[in-house]
Amino acid sequence: MRRPLHLTAPLACLALAALLLGLGAVTAPARAQDGPAPVYSEADAAGRFVYLVEFAEPGLLGRVSRAPNARLDIESGEGRAALAQIVAEQAEHVRAIHGAIARLAEVTHHYTATHSGIALRLTPDEAAKVAALPGVAAIEREVVYELDTYRGPTFIGADAIWTGSGVPGGVGSRGEGMIIGMLDSGVASTHPSFANDPACGHGIGGNPNKLISYLDCSRTDASGMCNGTNPVDTDGHGSHTASTAGGNALTTAANPPPALPISGVAPCAHIRAYKVCPGNTCPYADIQAGMNSLLLHGDSDVMNFSISGGTNPWTDNDRRKLDIVDSGVVVAASAGNTGTSIPNPIGNVGHRGPWVLTVAASTHDGISGLVSAAGPGTPPAGTQNLLATRGSGSPVSPALLGHPIRHFTGQNPTQEGCTPGEDGVPASANPFPTGFFNGAAALIQRGSCAFTKKITNAFAAGADFVLIRNNQATPISMNTVGQPAVPAYSIEQAGGDALVAFVDANPAAATFDFVPQGDILTDFSLRGPIAGTLANLTKPDITGPGESIYAAVPTSVVSDGYASISGTSMSSPHAAGAATLVRAVQPSWTPAEVKSALMMTAFTGGTKENGTTPWDADDVGHGRLDLTRAARAGMVMNETTTNFLAANPGSGGDVRTLNLPSLRNVSCSPTCQWTRTVRNTLTTPSTWTATGIAGNPGFGITVSPDTFSFTGDPNETQTVTVQANVWTNLTAAVAFGEVVFSEAASLSPDLRFTVAVRGTGTVGPLFSNGFETGNLSAWSGHTP
Repeated sequence: MRRPLHLTAPLACLALAALLLGLGAVTAPARAQDGPAPVYSEADAAGRFVYLVEFAEPGLLGRVSRAPNARLDIESGEGRAALAQIVAEQAEHVRAIHGAIARLAEVTHHYTATHSGIALRLTPDEAAKVAALPGVAAIEREVVYELDTYRGPTFIGADAIWTGSGVPGGVGSRGEGMIIGMLDSGVASTHPSFANDPACGHGIGGNPNKLISYLDCSRTDASGMCNGTNPVDTDGHGSHTASTAGGNALTTAANPPPALPISGVAPCAHIRAYKVCPGNTCPYADIQAGMNSLLLHGDSDVMNFSISGGTNPWTDNDRRKLDIVDSGVVVAASAGNTGTSIPNPIGNVGHRGPWVLTVAASTHDGISGLVSAAGPGTPPAGTQNLLATRGSGSPVSPALLGHPIRHFTGQNPTQEGCTPGEDGVPASANPFPTGFFNGAAALIQRGSCAFTKKITNAFAAGADFVLIRNNQATPISMNTVGQPAVPAYSIEQAGGDALVAFVDANPAAATFDFVPQGDILTDFSLRGPIAGTLANLTKPDITGPGESIYAAVPTSVVSDGYASISGTSMSSPHAAGAATLVRAVQPSWTPAEVKSALMMTAFTGGTKENGTTPWDADDVGHGRLDLTRAARAGMVMNETTTNFLAANPGSGGDVRTLNLPSLRNVSCSPTCQWTRTVRNTLTTPSTWTATGIAGNPGFGITVSPDTFSFTGDPNETQTVTVQANVWTNLTAAVAFGEVVFSEAASLSPDLRFTVAVRGTGTVGPLFSNGFETGNLSAWSGHTP
């Protein structure tokens, strides 16, 4: 089902217009599922909009025979013949369009891989005429999407695959021979992150260059290959994401030099860059061209998509991603960020296609930490575990325990740390006394002057750590570019007020602890739960570092060639790079199996944005990417394109039937079940135990069978049935749990399914979990 032709703005007129024009029924989309209203591209001076026309004939994927998850081969005899036929058919359709609208319209894009179609500019009246032509299957006005914007790779354990310690057999990879397709704003082709690295073999002995190709998708040739004239990144977003996923490992000897050594997650991988975002927005015509060109190239192993969309996955740009997954490519996409159009992150997650690896954003341990007053005595509870966020220009602080902290009380609190005679501060105001903070941290209130000035003045007075407390309840993100080389962090207002009161009461003796803290969900990361017909789907799937990620940008954007940027745009390429490494060392795994391995081995111990409340599956899916474990997964899960298509709720399908490691049922009363199939990956005999763990005493989880074995044949599979038994009224909110699979001889890391249930008010029998025989010993942990 395709998005309908939008002839006029008011939805009430669409159905009537469709009937008058013979276009069939036009229905208004369901907003609860769709998310934000679409934003359309603008008209040109002649009042013509970009329309995407899909023809009835299939594209190459529907004509060229392939094995499941095999790449498209357009160089074969069959492929060449099919492409020639599509080009000829499209030429006939274009002639018919010219006749119908009585003018010659310029076709900017041809689509030949995922489907047969074109993009061109039409008036709404012309679009109606085109829609009525024989052989036109669908026509839609172009929607525009937005870009979703050091320690990241090692924080997710990429070095375990680089060295082989996280790989069965111990042979590591840095992504040699793998190709990452980046759909974004282009790439800075001359940046050292994309130069040939002899240590990786780029451009040597028949190996392709690091940057195999970079194309502008603002138009295509007749075959559907992007052929615009400006493929270079002028925005910075595309270079940043590409270098995060697969940029070279660079030292400070590079030209231009980074502030500290950096590396992409898969530093030896090759890059193909498709510029589909000429600025901050991304026209759908260009996006489709990028996807089609990636398929025509036929050699990418992973695709990254740090662009918005995907809220109607069977009808929007996520549907085309299923064609890419079906062609053997893992697709990672950003969950999306809050902004003026989406101020609330809850329930607004993007890229809901079950075939897409949807990535939330969380912190790595160089971004934040927990601050607590340490002494003297027992400090108040309000001074404990305060979330501290590093300034953008600050070095990372090591852990500090029992470190002195001082607060200078001789200044107006609203002007603390500012320079007398500047920024409205009286010239007679007291500066920090010389050496006042020697060997101690400085505690300063926000206000009146720049953060950098406060930090500079505290550093000059001897501070070895600067802690700036907010003066309002809203979160704070400090721009401290240009500050001196001293760790500088911010804390929220309430905790800061409690801390300053404690320090002032103990001016000579106060000490504090600082503990670096990663795995904190960012406040901007879009998340579940999803409403409407996809309420039984858990998204996002996983999280990765997305706060203050330092990576390459063009020198035309930032003069030194590097920048720290935050967003799910930055976490998605971490996942793309992770998938690249797993594919490099597990080449037989399908895209769905790679996705399942990354999910089932994820790290679970993170928190929501407050730094204390544990995160849940609606926040981050299975948890944070963990490459120390992913490639060693002893079981994986596959799913087929046929089943993905059949699960479309819009045509009566049910996402609960998909073979995914996330189990969800929001109408689970008194019981609900899921059936899943896992495939063995181990070449030696293994024995597994499955344990259901409910995170809420109102329900329980059972697994059948709860023990099973494999003989060591990687083709062996095991089907398991998971049942949730609801014992109390779980209608208020979703309750979470998990199924943990443990291998008896530790041949694999533990693997996890997530479980999310909500009841309807119908409560099952007290012992519906199977303990009716009187064995109450297992019940003690589940008493309501």
